[in-house]
Amino acid sequence: MYRSAFKKTLRTVILGLLGAILLACAQSSSGPDYRDEEGANGLLTPRAIFARYVDALGGESVIRSHSSRTQSGTFELSSFGMSGAMTMKTAAPNLILQEIELGGLGTINSGYNGEVAWASDPLQGMQRLTGQTLSDMVRQAEYYMPLTYASVFPEQETVGQTQVNGEQAYELILTDTDGGETQAYFSTETGFMIRTIATISSPVGAVRTVTDLHEYAEFDGEYLPVALTVDQGGQQFEIQIESVTFNDVSASDFTAPSGL
Repeated sequence: MYRSAFKKTLRTVILGLLGAILLACAQSSSGPDYRDEEGANGLLTPRAIFARYVDALGGESVIRSHSSRTQSGTFELSSFGMSGAMTMKTAAPNLILQEIELGGLGTINSGYNGEVAWASDPLQGMQRLTGQTLSDMVRQAEYYMPLTYASVFPEQETVGQTQVNGEQAYELILTDTDGGETQAYFSTETGFMIRTIATISSPVGAVRTVTDLHEYAEFDGEYLPVALTVDQGGQQFEIQIESVTFNDVSASDFTAPSGL
């Protein structure tokens, strides 16, 4: 039973990390100033909250100055007492490569090169991602996620305010083009996204994932989440980002593994 649960966890972890980190790098497109716009319910509209989020992240001009990113840090699978190093490379428009060197096990990874997506771990080998799992990964890999967030999430609603880890937050319901819902929570004080709740598709099925973003730090003028905890179907893992560099990734970094 332990081995079965561990195998399932590996398959969901490599995809769950994408939603945890990439959605937290969301941006808003340029245009009118919506930062104080209120809806009929008296709450800030989603585009007002996203506009404030842009400001919190450093501003649109800073965000647009970067077209690729390398994030390095540590990953801890606390449910199984395992930890290791993690690297994630992303590039516009939607390229991604994620690798985790898990001590005592080996490398688990996933990626999308604009044509094919894959996931691999030492226990189950390489698998090409298809169907809803592929669709979710492509959406999550959008580098400027979302410069045009209204097209990624065509339905958005601010449904209220609530407490998240002792912090007051706006609660948004975002519905993507496939009908999937994400609950997103933004601090009313800082403007940062501090929690997401979503159902993530994986090769082992749909998994409810709760991601808490505890800390942001500045890199080259842009603020990014650096301390995250994730509860994925009852399994917990932690991510600590230690370094971020920009505009240092090439297309060759996203070459698909042979045999796909």
